[in-house]
Amino acid sequence: MKKYQNGYITVYLSLVIGILVMLFSTLLSGARAHTMKFATECVMDMGLNSIFAEYHRAMFERYGLLFIDSSYGTTSASAKNTGGHLLSYMNLNFGNDAGGIQGKDLLSLRADNCELSGVTYASDGKGEVLRYQIGQLMKSNMLVDSLDNINNTSVDMDSLMNGYDSCCSERESANEQVDAIVDEMNSNLPEDEEPYSVSNPADAVETLGGGAILFYAIGDSMDIPMSYIDKSDYISERSYVDGAGLRNTQDMNLVTDKVLLISYAKKVCGKYKNIREGSRLNYQMEYLIANEDSDKENLEEIARYIFMTRYPINMAYLLTSASKRAEAEALALAASCAIANPELTEAIMYSILFAWGYAESAQDVRIIFDGHPIVMVKDDSSWNTPIEELVNFKAGLDQYHVSPGPLDYDKYLYGLLMTKSVDDITMRLMDIMEMDIRKTSGNTNFKMDNQIYQLTAEANVSSNYGGGYSIKRFYSYE
Repeated sequence: MKKYQNGYITVYLSLVIGILVMLFSTLLSGARAHTMKFATECVMDMGLNSIFAEYHRAMFERYGLLFIDSSYGTTSASAKNTGGHLLSYMNLNFGNDAGGIQGKDLLSLRADNCELSGVTYASDGKGEVLRYQIGQLMKSNMLVDSLDNINNTSVDMDSLMNGYDSCCSERESANEQVDAIVDEMNSNLPEDEEPYSVSNPADAVETLGGGAILFYAIGDSMDIPMSYIDKSDYISERSYVDGAGLRNTQDMNLVTDKVLLISYAKKVCGKYKNIREGSRLNYQMEYLIANEDSDKENLEEIARYIFMTRYPINMAYLLTSASKRAEAEALALAASCAIANPELTEAIMYSILFAWGYAESAQDVRIIFDGHPIVMVKDDSSWNTPIEELVNFKAGLDQYHVSPGPLDYDKYLYGLLMTKSVDDITMRLMDIMEMDIRKTSGNTNFKMDNQIYQLTAEANVSSNYGGGYSIKRFYSYE
């Protein structure tokens, strides 16, 4: 007799197990998808950290700034190079070696491609990205101690230089008046008589003054180091790559703060009597102001600016000083009496005063370039040039006494820089950075418009077991 077993429990278990398997598979699939997403995010972040860790070492060491050099020391610069580095780092972190052989794990992921967008270069917006990072550096209190020197620079260069043209015009008018009176006297002389000529000390100043501005500043320049550049090689004079620029959420006050920029330039740039080692141009602060092709021309421009600001100030003192006017009048009277025409006295006096102011201004230039301060407005005690030395004032430029005052070479540099636009200062500063970084090993092709500050990266990741994930990340040195 056959016995049959009840099969209800077996069918039930089969149904339950099938449901459990489906539930387990669903949970496993969800866990795998979540893990794949998490792994992709981690690997993307590690890859971005890796490419941003490849900051330009020379740029950081010399200027304290962080940028990725998209040329990687080659002649071919492109954001695609940086994207290739990111793709390589991602696959290495996924367990794939450089040859593309995939490791075995539960995910078996690989990065198929990587695209960069929104790439921001140091030169974007005429260097506003560079200024932004400089502003962050200065605001970090690492270099904030230098701000006082800039904020205390109260020299109004614009108004002072505007007075120079007026002084030159009045000096020329005084000389012309003397010449006109003498010409009129000569026109009435018989043909057989010797024409009158006036011995005006101002004439010597006019003769000696032309083309000598650098001599006023430093005397014989033969022993002064001078370098030359071709400006067309550098960013301010050539075309350059323009990227995405800064985001609206980034603090634009750091981009426009001229005081922070000048304070930074003071820290990283050389200048007269304080040359920075490894510099292409010796006088870099002067280049920021003058923008000339050579150290000599840049020094000449600074000396000219200083002279132009001193001349109207010195003339204002001379024209109001009773003692100085009396000295000039006595000398003028002697010159006019020599040709028996006292009417010439006043015209010659003014001619002498303007020549005297010129000679004293040349003396001021020498004092400042020698590293000494001067007073803002002269008085009898701070005046250096004796009236009797006008006829050979150049010989006495090294003979002076120093009167403590607020104006020295640095104050003039900072005051002159404040008259320049933020864009001009930034472009010239980038010139200097290109000049000096190119002198370092392996950086002969360095360009500021190859230096990446921030970017957006997008990658597509897939698995050998199916499925994939796309990820997009913004990353910055901020």
